[in-house]
Amino acid sequence: MSRSNRLLTHCAPQSYRAGVIGLGQIGNLFDLDPKRKEIWTHTGAYLALPDVLLAAGADSDAGRRNSFQIRSETAKAYSDYREMLDAERLDVVSVCTPTALHHAMVLAAVHAGVRAVFCEKPLAATPEQAAEMVEVCQSAGVLLAVNHTRRWEPIYVQAKQLIQDGAIGRLEAIVGHYPGKVFTMGTHLFDLMRFFGGDVQWVCGQSPNAAIALDEEGSLSGQLQFCSGATGSIISGWDRTNHVFELDLVGSAGRLRLSGDGAAMDLCRFKESPRYSGYRELAKDDEIGLVSQETQPFASRLVTAMRDVIDCIGNGQRPACSGLDGLAAVDIACALRESVAHGNSRVELPLVSSVSACRT
Repeated sequence: MSRSNRLLTHCAPQSYRAGVIGLGQIGNLFDLDPKRKEIWTHTGAYLALPDVLLAAGADSDAGRRNSFQIRSETAKAYSDYREMLDAERLDVVSVCTPTALHHAMVLAAVHAGVRAVFCEKPLAATPEQAAEMVEVCQSAGVLLAVNHTRRWEPIYVQAKQLIQDGAIGRLEAIVGHYPGKVFTMGTHLFDLMRFFGGDVQWVCGQSPNAAIALDEEGSLSGQLQFCSGATGSIISGWDRTNHVFELDLVGSAGRLRLSGDGAAMDLCRFKESPRYSGYRELAKDDEIGLVSQETQPFASRLVTAMRDVIDCIGNGQRPACSGLDGLAAVDIACALRESVAHGNSRVELPLVSSVSACRT
């Protein structure tokens, strides 16, 4: 039976067969938390898309497999992802396992003939692994997307459009705050800083623990130099439970502040100072003012992200967060760590040059 006929037979009227590797929190379990009011998992996102059939999931834990099958009644559950990839004919696979496993699983999915891989962040444990994943996917014509989900949130998308429209003039500086560890939450911040500021030329890291090892994840702060000429400052919180995730973008004509982990956006512009002759001061914009989540249309950012990935399979376009974007975030995280381990020295990017020509 041909692939097209097999799709018509098994998933009509759906067009795409999906599988999830790793049925833990982001794979399936977050949606069972009563405090979470929207879809937060890959399982939930696939189930929410009418043109996708969630065909299978894989996890070594029997309890997780059971929870997955209760929720997705027609999907099969496997204890070994390799068995799943061999038995199923999947169009798209989500990789939702610990970071150290991403490299092998993404390459296995490509070898199995999938059309797209949606990988959790960070993309890989090292820039070398991430670069190989990008190159293998490019060579095989497989779409690779990375789940830095804030790229799909309306408030960050609107902020990006405001910057492109010149709302704050030439972007001159970005200050970012994140909680916890450099890979766990830091890569989300680094990805957003690139989303707004473009590629990074070099980084210089700082840490409260001067003896941090190269293979250790710390709460790292530091400085960035963007290729555009803008500067960046990263500030890491020491306590992961104190959730502060904010961005402050300053330009030649104004300032955008994104606070509360995307809960609100405040736009100010430079206007003639009422206090000092020859100076301008920031004043809240009368037209835009304060934008909050309450004023945005409700949508699960992960469902929006998954919709983008599925649509890109069909139209050949690049997803909002591609494998190259995921590689760049890993680069920044590892460069900060390398900088701290070598006395806060400046580290040039990219760390791996083999795919640098493909970067945008």
